[in-house]
Amino acid sequence: MDRLSALKVLLGISGADQDAMLEIALETVEGQVLSYIHQDTLPSGLEKPLLMMTLSYWKGAGLGSDQVSPGPVASVKRGDVSTSFASSAGADATASTFGLGSGDGFFGWRTILNAYRKVRWRP
Repeated sequence: MDRLSALKVLLGISGADQDAMLEIALETVEGQVLSYIHQDTLPSGLEKPLLMMTLSYWKGAGLGSDQVSPGPVASVKRGDVSTSFASSAGADATASTFGLGSGDGFFGWRTILNAYRKVRWRP
């Protein structure tokens, strides 16, 4: 099964309407992974983790949905309990959904990717 078909199964998508968006998401996540591990081609051991990272990215960024996914908490009011969220469009979506190379985010995949990471020397 190719990557696109496998991702569609994981997302429960049966039609071909979102294939272009899915391909872009796969390419984007693969590019970030390759940049992080300092390699030109994806090692075979990272094929399934790539699908799961793309799945997390797709859902976290609210792609393929007509609804805007909520962003980070914008304000909290304690009396009469009120919580409001920034919309993803107005929030820094990269911080919470796609911080592949920075911080402690990374969907918990940093340990797996580090096994494939090459040392890069800088002069």
